[in-house]
Amino acid sequence: MTDRRQSSRRAAPGAGRAAFVSPETRALELDGAVELELGGRLAEVRVAFRTWGELDPDGANAVIVCHALTGSADADLWWTRMFGPGRALDPSRDFVVCSNILGSCYGTTGPTSLDPATGRPYHGGFPAITVRDMVRVQHALALRLGIRRIRMVIGGSLGGMQALEWALCHPEMVESVVFIASAARHAAWAIGLGEAQRQAILADPRWRDGRYDEADPPAAGLAAARMMAMLSYRSFASFEERFGRRPQTADLFAVESYLRFQGQQLVDRFDPASYVALTRAMDTHDVSRGRGDFDDVLRGLAQPMLVVSIDSDVLYWPAEQREVARLVPGARLAVLDSPHGHDAFLIDVDRLSGLVADFRGRPARVAVANDAVDRAYAGSGLSLLVMGKGQVGGALLDQLAAQRAGLERDYDVVLRVVGIADRHGAVVDEQGVDLAGWRRALAAAPATGPVDAASAPALLDRLVGLPRPVLVDLTGADGMEEVYEQAFRREIDVIGANKRPLAISGRRALQLNEVRRQHHRLFAHDTAVGASLPVLDTVRRLVQAGDRIVRIEGSLSGTLGYLCGEVAKGVALSMATRWAVGLGYTEADPRDDLSGLDSARKALILAREAGLSLELSDVQIEPFLPLALLEPVELIASLRRHDAALAGEVMRLRAGGRHLRYLTTIVPAGDGRAAIRVGPVAVDPHHPAARLSGVEAFVAFTTERHAERPLLVQGAGVGGALTAGGVLAEILRLRGEGGGAR
Repeated sequence: MTDRRQSSRRAAPGAGRAAFVSPETRALELDGAVELELGGRLAEVRVAFRTWGELDPDGANAVIVCHALTGSADADLWWTRMFGPGRALDPSRDFVVCSNILGSCYGTTGPTSLDPATGRPYHGGFPAITVRDMVRVQHALALRLGIRRIRMVIGGSLGGMQALEWALCHPEMVESVVFIASAARHAAWAIGLGEAQRQAILADPRWRDGRYDEADPPAAGLAAARMMAMLSYRSFASFEERFGRRPQTADLFAVESYLRFQGQQLVDRFDPASYVALTRAMDTHDVSRGRGDFDDVLRGLAQPMLVVSIDSDVLYWPAEQREVARLVPGARLAVLDSPHGHDAFLIDVDRLSGLVADFRGRPARVAVANDAVDRAYAGSGLSLLVMGKGQVGGALLDQLAAQRAGLERDYDVVLRVVGIADRHGAVVDEQGVDLAGWRRALAAAPATGPVDAASAPALLDRLVGLPRPVLVDLTGADGMEEVYEQAFRREIDVIGANKRPLAISGRRALQLNEVRRQHHRLFAHDTAVGASLPVLDTVRRLVQAGDRIVRIEGSLSGTLGYLCGEVAKGVALSMATRWAVGLGYTEADPRDDLSGLDSARKALILAREAGLSLELSDVQIEPFLPLALLEPVELIASLRRHDAALAGEVMRLRAGGRHLRYLTTIVPAGDGRAAIRVGPVAVDPHHPAARLSGVEAFVAFTTERHAERPLLVQGAGVGGALTAGGVLAEILRLRGEGGGAR
């Protein structure tokens, strides 16, 4: 299948491949030619591999890890949480070996290697290989490393196929097998999926019968193949919960955007001929080929075996693992119940590690803190992973750099930023990132791309075991609820100023909250509405005190408040918008502000905190400007066409003693429902919104106990430094709170 790291977009396809061969990777040239099962021959074979731990004197403590389709030898990166004391793979006891498989493009001989007969890359001319050929090369490597006995062979997907072949080809060496989300023979379903993906590559004109130019490969075909594959790696429920029918843009669904992104990511890091060769090798997989009856072959396996099935897997169906568990005499079946489909073996890694550790008879034990961490940090520390370095993220990191010593002294807490991530990549140092040079460090980090549900596990796993790990989400990215769930499952608290994960479907929000509750984690997000203003805290306290909310009215967008104020002063709308963008007042895309979508998200978040069961579609949105003005790429030029009209409207309102404001109104209607609207309103001089200045926001709460005079919260509602200050306050509050505060 796939390992979970991501690379960023590059100018040349495949340019990111080097980032998937870590500096710790070693290479070994096998002696002599390798005769292939289907009749071909490789005159020279190079194997890229990594090891962890030490081989004992009698060469009997090895563990072989077999990776999946587009994986690499860096098992500690794509399966991080499988490593460590009490986990499935313990380098203090095991000599762990993972090699890049034959036919891949991360250091082992494959289609990108030079054919010694021609001096050019094999590409489509690479000889046909099988899973047994992959194992033959791994076995040769094991012998060269001095391995005599193998405690366990483990792998998922294509890796599971290799694990079975190890047990059958070398029963004298292999003591046990862990077979995960795989099959004993490739079914018609899987063959059909693989063929459809290959045809996408072969149909790309740049394939050129396999003799493509590496500088101009069949990138479109490979991207399409990857998009098809992604549909089999997840499940219907997973896609519905994460994307549904949510649009990304006016003419693009969110799921389409996700699949295109995944396709481009693979183009940047993988080779199309390797994809073709490896998927064809998978189609040849059949443990009974040349060995006799299928059932008898599996019944002949003598090793103890853990068979792990995923209940939502639609690539290798659970029935295929049940068949193996039924036939292998020493097999034990374990089922991972997960909504994530086939990918669950790369996502629900904690649970998988526990199953394997139990199979190996090793009690679960996780280190509380890194031995190198000082005692003060271990006793009263917070380990922060900050995602996002924009107006808010940059301000927070700068505030921590300037104030950390005083904060630690005043609050009796040691703050350590152990990771920083942005759209480009991430820098992680368990001992703490040097905040004096965090910008340089982040700029120099490998281009692994933005953190998302696929790439997050490897990053989050590095936090586990550190004192009080905290994920701080200061991005404006979609899909972060998936990352939050992964954090909660790893006992990591979350602080976020990102509104998007708070405006997901009500059903998904309830699921996420249930995971948070089960793992007793804290999720603080007050800065998502009102920056540093206590808007959400106020409504929360009113509800907890038993007061009944009758009406909520406010100007939740400091950005639109600023634009209204500037236009009232005679500044053109287009100019005021340019200023707002430059000052960091707007969302990353100002259209979110101008369309009313950002205000609608805030209104939904506020309503849900008030106990109302609403969806974003329930919010009646009247945009600040006609939506047609927001469609062109050149936004400011488009806005100029509306400068005169808006200025005239503001002047007419002023002549009547009224002011233009963009307001939110929430009126509960009983049964958890409400009338909820965001849109422009002409207010009289006595209205609280009429007195707003600059980026001020306000919220007025009318309740049974505040009936005659609403409870008013007012102040600056936007700004990187202000929001960062609110986030910092939430971080410091963690010191005195346990997980699961809300």
